Amino acid sequence: MIDTKGLKIYIFYGKKGSCKSLFQARLARYLINEYYKTEKKYPELPKRKLYINQKLSKEFDDLELHNHLEYWTHPEQLYSVRDSDIFWDEIGKDLSAGSYADTPKELKQVFSHLRKRGNRLFANTQVYEDIDISFRRQVDVAYQVKKWLGSRDISATLPKPEIIWGIYYLRQFDPLFLEHEWNPEIRERQPDLSPIPQIYFIRKRDIELYDTTAELPPYQPSKLKEQVLVCREGENCMDPEKDGSPHTIVRHKPV
Repeated sequence: MIDTKGLKIYIFYGKKGSCKSLFQARLARYLINEYYKTEKKYPELPKRKLYINQKLSKEFDDLELHNHLEYWTHPEQLYSVRDSDIFWDEIGKDLSAGSYADTPKELKQVFSHLRKRGNRLFANTQVYEDIDISFRRQVDVAYQVKKWLGSRDISATLPKPEIIWGIYYLRQFDPLFLEHEWNPEIRERQPDLSPIPQIYFIRKRDIELYDTTAELPPYQPSKLKEQVLVCREGENCMDPEKDGSPHTIVRHKPV
C-alpha cells in the first residue's frame, strides 16, 4: 500500500476505467483497519473517521457507518471536518479548472489548512489539469493510475465476464512537474519517484466493496451566497482599506 504518513493531499489521476475508484475503495478499507490498530495500541486517543462521497457496499456500511465511516454529498460539509481522512471521488466535477473564481474561501481553507485541522485528503480525477488551480497548488503527492490488463467492463446489455480479474499499477510523480508539463508524451518519459511502479491485483473482494456503476451527480456551483459586511464605524474605522474606506469582511452563507 502507498505511504500515507503525514497530513497531506494525495491525488490519483488516470483515464476512465483505470481503477482509480477501485483503488480508493481499497485504500479506505486499509485505513479503517489501521484505525483499529491505533485504537488498540492507544485507547486514550479520540476515534478517527473517514469521510467519503463514494458509495460503498451495504455490508461495509453495516460494519462502519457512523462508527469510522461517514458520507458527504456537498463540499460545504467538509468545512467542519477535523482530525479525519477525506476521500473525494471525481474531484474535477466539484472543483473544475474554470471554477477558481467561484470557489468559496472556506472551501479553499479545507486544502490550505489541512495540517492545522489534522486531516488527510485523498482525491481522484481523470485529467489532472481539469481541477481548480487553487487545489492543484496544494497537492503533496500525485499518482498516475493505469490498468494493465484484465476482464472486460460490465454492462447490463453485455455478457458478464466469467472471472473478474486484472492488474493495475501506480506511478508517483512530482506535482510541480505535472503543473508545468502538460504534454502527456513527455510525462510518460519522466522517471517516477518510486523505484518501481506499485502493482495491484483486481480482486473480487475489492470489486464488491463499492458500486462500480454508481454515478456522481454533475458539477453544481457551490450553493453559497457571498455577503460583504462593512465596518459599522464607517469613517471612524480603525482598520481601513488601502484607499481609506472602511474595512470589509466577506462571508459565504447558504442560499
